[in-house]
Amino acid sequence: MSIHQLEILAGSMRRRKFTRTSKESIVSETLTGEMTVTEVARRHDVDRSLVYRWRR
Repeated sequence: MSIHQLEILAGSMRRRKFTRTSKESIVSETLTGEMTVTEVARRHDVDRSLVYRWRR
């Protein structure tokens, strides 16, 4: 039998809100072709699926 660790996020780890300007800036970094969406997402500490959603 194995023991699993469960991490509970505290109040300071709540969902972040991004301004339209921030989203546009992050998306524009993906359109230059210098970095992949994954690299840009990691750089800004967001999930890559969120960046793809913003690109729509």
